[in-house]
Amino acid sequence: MSESSIRIELAGRAYPLTVHPNEEENIRKAATEINESISRLKASYPMTDKQDLLAMAALEVTTRVLNQATPQAHAEDIEALEDLERLLSEIRG
Repeated sequence: MSESSIRIELAGRAYPLTVHPNEEENIRKAATEINESISRLKASYPMTDKQDLLAMAALEVTTRVLNQATPQAHAEDIEALEDLERLLSEIRG
C-alpha cells in the first residue's frame, strides 16, 4: 500500500506526517482528541505553557484509552480461562 503525506495540527502547531492510508483516520482522530483535551485543560487550569498542556493532554488521553482497553482485555482473559476449563473437563471425561 502506498503512503500519503498529511498535516495535522497539535496545540496550534502543524506537523507534516507520512502515513499509510489505513492509519490516517486514526491519526486525525488522535490529533482531535489531543486538541480537545488541551482546550479542556486550558479552560480548567491556569496553565499557559504549551509543553505543560501537551504533557497533561497526553496523560489524559492515554489514561482514557487504557481505561477503556482494560475491560476488553479482562473479558478476553475470562474467555480464555473458560476455554481451558472446558478442555480440562473434556479430558477428565
